[in-house]
Amino acid sequence: MFYFQKTKQKCLTVLAILLLSHQVEAQDSRYSIIPKPSELTAQNGAFSLTSNTKIFINKENRSEIQELAGLIKIATGFDLKIEPENTGKKGIHFVLDKGLKNSSAEGYTLDIKSDNIIVKAKTATGLYYASQTLRQLLPSTIESQSVVNNGQWSIPNVSISDIPRYNWRGYMQDVSRTFYSVDVIKKYLDVMALYKLNTFHWHLTDDQGWRIEIKKYPKLTSEKATIFHHTTHQPAERSGFYTQEQIKDVVAYAKARHITIVPEIDVPGHSWPTILVYPELGVNNNSYPNHVFPFVSSWGYWGNQFTPNTLDPTKEAVYQFLDDVFTEVTALFPGQYIHFGGDEVRHDLWEKEQHVIDFMKKNNIKTVTELQSYFVTRVSKIITSKGRKPLGWNDILTDVKNLPKETAIMSWLGADAIKKAVENGFESVATPTDPLYFDITQADRNDGTMSDLAYGNINTLEKVYEYDPSKGLTKDEEKLVLGVQANQWTALTQELKDMNIHNFPRLLALAETGWTVKNKKDFADFTARLEKHSDRLDELKVDYYKKGGFTVAKWSPATVTEEFKEMTIDMTKKVYTTGRVQAGFLFTAGKNFLEIDGVELLENGQVISADKHHALADKFRGTNKIKPFFFNFEVRQYNPNAKYTIRAQVRSVGGTDSNGNFTFNLSPYQPFTVAEPR
Repeated sequence: MFYFQKTKQKCLTVLAILLLSHQVEAQDSRYSIIPKPSELTAQNGAFSLTSNTKIFINKENRSEIQELAGLIKIATGFDLKIEPENTGKKGIHFVLDKGLKNSSAEGYTLDIKSDNIIVKAKTATGLYYASQTLRQLLPSTIESQSVVNNGQWSIPNVSISDIPRYNWRGYMQDVSRTFYSVDVIKKYLDVMALYKLNTFHWHLTDDQGWRIEIKKYPKLTSEKATIFHHTTHQPAERSGFYTQEQIKDVVAYAKARHITIVPEIDVPGHSWPTILVYPELGVNNNSYPNHVFPFVSSWGYWGNQFTPNTLDPTKEAVYQFLDDVFTEVTALFPGQYIHFGGDEVRHDLWEKEQHVIDFMKKNNIKTVTELQSYFVTRVSKIITSKGRKPLGWNDILTDVKNLPKETAIMSWLGADAIKKAVENGFESVATPTDPLYFDITQADRNDGTMSDLAYGNINTLEKVYEYDPSKGLTKDEEKLVLGVQANQWTALTQELKDMNIHNFPRLLALAETGWTVKNKKDFADFTARLEKHSDRLDELKVDYYKKGGFTVAKWSPATVTEEFKEMTIDMTKKVYTTGRVQAGFLFTAGKNFLEIDGVELLENGQVISADKHHALADKFRGTNKIKPFFFNFEVRQYNPNAKYTIRAQVRSVGGTDSNGNFTFNLSPYQPFTVAEPR
């Protein structure tokens, strides 16, 4: 009898524990924090933010808290007083505690009770990240750019102890293939900070444009090197460059958000703008065409995507040029690393030049791969001489025995890229094409999103989330992994809305991969938290990928004929502001392609924009030609009360066995002022 009672008591205890765990799990839905904190203990109750709430700080951490206070003021109307630390008063306390245990430079603790909030960190950076966690615990309407009437501003009680897994949690923005304004860059820095990303890799030069002012070489920012040729009919905002004053402004803006900017000057390949304006630096005399142009036009000019000229690795003038450039670059960017590219160099161009062959013989350089290492070594020494660490793409590992050990590697090429870098003793950032290239589609190549379709992989949200850069590494090798980074190349993804949809929500998955230790991660849990962040992104006016992409209608054998007929589709719900529109006909299955003979956009039955070109919707999804199955329009004066319609003349060629998606995507003229309604 005693045994039975004891067993019964044990069962009841276990049941109580299970019920309690379920209750805590249910409570955890209040804590939709991304990235997931290291330790979180749910508690009952909530702290109510009111106009009388005070913020208490140490003298030296005011700037870290002002951003949060400013955000609160805009959305709530509460102008919270910030006062010197006073433990005897109730409010929100931000405390610098250099003796804080079990923390790192970026870590923090957060203890929220109904009448008091205590934030502690060893550094101002830790306090700043704690403020971003507090921001996420507030309702998503805290992101509003105007006062929210009758808002309920409560923060759930909780105890959090949080430190990041990696020191490098990065995002790369290519502004050479497509230029983006300072305002766009600042918005990305804002969102990066919200999700505790701390490294912004700025890809400033490539074949499509030089985007940074170098005072000693003013031709680099001349029209020839920075403006897409008029024959390409590109919107004006896709061309340009940043002045040094603008760069200083962006660097300071990033610093205030605890983000380090890593600039990239890509050499010796990907240097077309440089060679156009300073042809004496090229390895040959090829300068056709004598202007910069969008990436997709490369095949038309050169037969492939790679330029027919590079910087000359044998000329001292090239190294003097680079020394001068990196002198100005290091003066603008105070971060530890300077990126010099080094990728996709056409060594066959070097092999064709007699003066290069003679140089190699004279210097006992046996192969062009060794010549590449000679160049990399020279550039690395230039950068280290300026007190910085050189960083290059992992192409430079080809001749690993001659590569200077102080050079860090950005591992993008191949599944074993990280392993090869760290096993040879190089620091490395994990940024493999699969799954961390965000110009690659995330779901369906037929959904109208403008990815670089030359890649064979699809980088789903789950693949991004589950990626582990240290997989297969020894403990010593893992120490050389600086962290993770997602890359956004803007060869095809030019419209800002398209770029946002590629980056979000995948960038949030990357943020959690960089911050949260592997055994704390859970994709189902992440997706549950992600649902609430859709509301936050809506408030921030940041578009993000939704199931189906831009697909709004489909055609099938039942809806097509072999004779041209009119196809009309109601687009009223998809037209929501002024902007550029791209409509697509993407063939998906069957024996017969779809022929399109012009498309029109109508407002209340009247044509407001037309694209009359003739096209075939076929299977081709490659990069190397302009895609004729896309049609382009403009909505110059949006009427919220109007009915909008697409009208097209279509037929199925040689039979009616044809299936496909019709896609429709409006990209607002003004960035981050409106997001597409759900």
